[in-house]
Amino acid sequence: MAGLGQLTEDDGAIVRRLPLFASLPTEALAKLLEGARVQEYAKGDVLFRRDDPAHNFYVVLAGWVKLYRSTEDGEEAVIHVFSRGDSIAEAAAFLGRAFPASAEIAEPARVLHIPTAGFLNALRSTPAIAINMLASMSRHLHQLVMEVEQLKTRSATRRVVEFLLRLCSVKEGSQVIALPYDKNLISGRLGMKPESLSRILAKLREMGVRTEQNRVIISDVAALVRYCEGESSDDRGAAAR
Repeated sequence: MAGLGQLTEDDGAIVRRLPLFASLPTEALAKLLEGARVQEYAKGDVLFRRDDPAHNFYVVLAGWVKLYRSTEDGEEAVIHVFSRGDSIAEAAAFLGRAFPASAEIAEPARVLHIPTAGFLNALRSTPAIAINMLASMSRHLHQLVMEVEQLKTRSATRRVVEFLLRLCSVKEGSQVIALPYDKNLISGRLGMKPESLSRILAKLREMGVRTEQNRVIISDVAALVRYCEGESSDDRGAAAR
C-alpha cells in the first residue's frame, strides 16, 4: 500500500501539487491515500478499458499514459496523453460511473492507484476536497477546449510546431529535444496520420528542424515562434476580411 508516508519524497511532492489535493492538511491527504498503491507498467500495458467500473482513479508519477477511444473502423482516436504529475479519471470516480474511454501505457510508467470508495468518503467529510475536485475538473475541461480549438483552427504544420515548442526549454537559440513518445502516438495526439507527420517534419527542415530517431534538433527556436505568430496574424487578417 502506498499511503502518503510510503511514497517517495518526490512522489509526495507530485501528489501535493495536484489541484485535486492542493492546500489539504497533511492528515487529510494521508487519510485520502489510505489503501492507495503504486504500480509499475511496461509500454503497451492497459491501465483500464472503456466501460470498466471506475474503482480507482490515478496519478502518473513517471512515464506517459494515453487516453483513447476506438472508432467504428477500428482505429484509435487519441483523446489525451498524460504525463508526470497528471491525474486521470477522477471525474468518473466522482460520478460513480464506468470509464468513458480506455487508457494504455505509452511509455514505461509508475502510476498511483487511489481507490474510489475512500475518495468519495473523504469528499463527503472534507469540503475542501469537493472544491478542489471542481478545480481539477475545470482544469481538464479547459485543456480539452484548448485541444479542440487547436484541431479546429490550427493548420497541421502549426500544430506540429506548437507541439515542439512546448517541449523546448528556451525561446531562442538552438535546442535538442527528445520526443516523449513514439511518432504514431504523436500523430494521433495531433489529429493527423503518421505519414502526414513525417511530411511535415521533412518540410520543417527548411526552418532548421532535423529529426534523428526520437530526437529533434532545432537550430533556431525563435524561427518557429515567429512562424506561429505569423500564422496567427494571417488568421486574424482572414477573419477581418
